[in-house]
Amino acid sequence: MSVMSEKSLHHIFTNRLVAVFLLFCVAVGVHANIFKNEFLMDDRDFIVEWDLIRDWNNLPQFFMDYTPPAGQEGIYSPLKTLFHAVNYHLFGLNPFGYHVVSLIIHCLGIFFVYRIAELLTENSPAAFLAGLFFAVHPVQVEAITYMTASIDMIGIVFLFAAFYLYIKRWYKTAFLFAMLAVFTHELSISLPVLFLWYDLCLRREDGVRKIVLRILPLIILVGVYAWIKASVLGGLTRGSYVADSFYLTMLITIKAWAKYIVLLFAPLTLTHNHIISKGISSFDQTDFDPAAVASQSLADPQVLLSLLLIGAFVVLAYKRFYSKPLISFCIGWFFISLLPVSNIIPSGVYFGERYLYPGMLGFCILAGVYGYQLSTQKPFKIFGILLVTAAVVAFSICTLERNKDWRNEIVFYQSAVKANPQSALMQNDLGLVYTRFGKLSQAEESFQQALAIRQDPVTYFSLSEVYTQLQYYDKAIKALETAISLNPQYAEAHYNLAGLYAYSKNKEKALYHFDRSQELFRQQDPMIELRQMENSFKTYFGL
Repeated sequence: MSVMSEKSLHHIFTNRLVAVFLLFCVAVGVHANIFKNEFLMDDRDFIVEWDLIRDWNNLPQFFMDYTPPAGQEGIYSPLKTLFHAVNYHLFGLNPFGYHVVSLIIHCLGIFFVYRIAELLTENSPAAFLAGLFFAVHPVQVEAITYMTASIDMIGIVFLFAAFYLYIKRWYKTAFLFAMLAVFTHELSISLPVLFLWYDLCLRREDGVRKIVLRILPLIILVGVYAWIKASVLGGLTRGSYVADSFYLTMLITIKAWAKYIVLLFAPLTLTHNHIISKGISSFDQTDFDPAAVASQSLADPQVLLSLLLIGAFVVLAYKRFYSKPLISFCIGWFFISLLPVSNIIPSGVYFGERYLYPGMLGFCILAGVYGYQLSTQKPFKIFGILLVTAAVVAFSICTLERNKDWRNEIVFYQSAVKANPQSALMQNDLGLVYTRFGKLSQAEESFQQALAIRQDPVTYFSLSEVYTQLQYYDKAIKALETAISLNPQYAEAHYNLAGLYAYSKNKEKALYHFDRSQELFRQQDPMIELRQMENSFKTYFGL
């Protein structure tokens, strides 16, 4: 490399305005193909179908009389709800605007990672590389391209801002941003421990008393948040431990943490529903193989290898605590950031690429520091430059490709099934999407694939609806009868089966299943419209 080009690069690295501009350009470039991506998955719950965000008169309910969307029980993030409402009133149901906001959020995250790295390393080129890795790493896609998750990341940007201000010793302003972070995204509740870890690693000269006085307000903040959440929602958990066992749940967490580490260095298989181990996936216990869950133990080879990998980083952090405290800080930051999603308090989700967004700060700072060192030390200079360049290019290409998986619901679930074909949940969800888009033959195939993995009454119910639309009434009846044999209390299945029997002029069976459905509806969920439904049914079929 010529002297002139080295000087030009040095100018770029040390000129903060130029560096930030370049980082933003790269971030937009690797996400340039997201603007036509449609709403999918939880976007329907939090954006498309959530009545709460439609009317500003509901604003008080965002905070105290809060009701999460159906199926999202246990979430309390009032500021996130506010941001969803702002987005909705700005863009309606136009995904383009949401993606613009997503990229703005990501660019703000990149800015704070760059500035934090600059403060901690006192090395502008290393900080630039840290920001660059944060901008292009493909594991970030779920946090940015997925519109609902991108709003969550506002909370992480607030966390980064609070930490930046904390480093600068602007404690009152840092506390304000910490409060915004905690009430925007629950991942931010690790904030007091993260800041304490920073003090212990990189500012230990301040003494115990000063550190405690700084951290105490943050601990109180998290405590107040937990109290408000418990008061509003009636509890802190979102589900239960796997197989009602803390021990078995923690074994899954150990394997999940090891997988997180692997994805940092080798993001080769990225998907919404990862295989944590055979028979155990990212979320929804109903998708797990009960035998695989029960057979877990500390002696399992995967658990032992996971502990070995995690332990290696913990030992490295311990060994370098005094000699190279930045290494210890970055490793600790990564693990501490995962504590809120470790299922110590059950969350119902056991793995998610988006959960890496805050922890990527630690990884990217180390990647920036050692990438810069390799690229400037004479024995390894050429190798270092080639390695960093190859990593950035490879990550960028993977990000562009991963963005395509989020194009629409069909593409999304097809990619999820391809990555985890033994997930009955993903096969079923793909079938539901096919049904919604009128692709009934593909829907039938997906439901059959799901049932080949796990016999599930809900899947049989969905299959019966496909058969009904195809006018295969005998097959629809058989599917509903199987659903009821698996779950005799399945009120909706009895109701639909009554309709099919009535259509087939089998009055006796129609009345039996209709009466049974009404009995079950009354037991399970007394409905105001129950009598109206009964009258309309009997009038329509002449019963």
